[in-house]
Amino acid sequence: MILEAKNLTYGYDAQRHAIENLSVGFAEGKTTAVLGANGAGKSTLFLHLNGILQPEAGEVLFRGEPISYTKEGLRKLRTKVGIVFQNPDDQLFSASVYQDISFGAVNMGLPKEEVQRRVEAVMERIGITDLRERPTHSLSFGQKKRVAFAGIMVMEPEVLILDEPTAGLDPVGVSELMHLLQEVCREQHTTIVLSTHDIDVVPVYADHIFVMDSGRVIADGTPDEIFAQPELLRQHHLRLTRISHLLEILGKQDGLDTDCSAATISAARRQIRHLIKEENA
Repeated sequence: MILEAKNLTYGYDAQRHAIENLSVGFAEGKTTAVLGANGAGKSTLFLHLNGILQPEAGEVLFRGEPISYTKEGLRKLRTKVGIVFQNPDDQLFSASVYQDISFGAVNMGLPKEEVQRRVEAVMERIGITDLRERPTHSLSFGQKKRVAFAGIMVMEPEVLILDEPTAGLDPVGVSELMHLLQEVCREQHTTIVLSTHDIDVVPVYADHIFVMDSGRVIADGTPDEIFAQPELLRQHHLRLTRISHLLEILGKQDGLDTDCSAATISAARRQIRHLIKEENA
């Protein structure tokens, strides 16, 4: 596990804990989805993983060592563990796109030439080179998302935390962003932790899932294991993917021998082809 939270407890007021005795671990080089309804504690967990919040109890470990909340300790942590917020306006503050993307690399104390090399490479990779001189306030929401992502990627973090990365994007934007994340994870061995209400992207891109409710983890497993439990998901205000829901209906209402853990088009296709072969046998 490259990043772990052990027995975390934190409350924004004295009345209620946002997370309580929460323990999770994230495998290096894998993509982990953290699912839960609004108020489940996902964002609070993420703010602890990056050191923005300090727990009332418990600890966060990076590569097996408790993180340090000193100024220098947090500076080092945030070059290794980057977070992209749901709303890019919470993250963008420089006058131009180039300045915003370069900010983190400059703060790392990198030579000017290396900063320039990294910024140019990231802009090219994400497809925003043409925006380099644009004021950040003039960008569309989707463009701001890409710039915020670039500003973290320029630091070449080992862990990338994404809070609702697909929120506000059109279907093409969602597909492009998720494919980009998949490429980064594979090529740079970056560990990705993300939360999303876009359930349909989860089984396509995630290796592991944590399900949260009321500040606790109530289930974890592979996508197949989690989507095989439709009632558990619904009990905690989540849903099946549309593909899984279709297979569930075919099983319950049409009497077909289907398995709703098949949550992707390719997995459903295999099931349907098998059913057709059985029907024609």
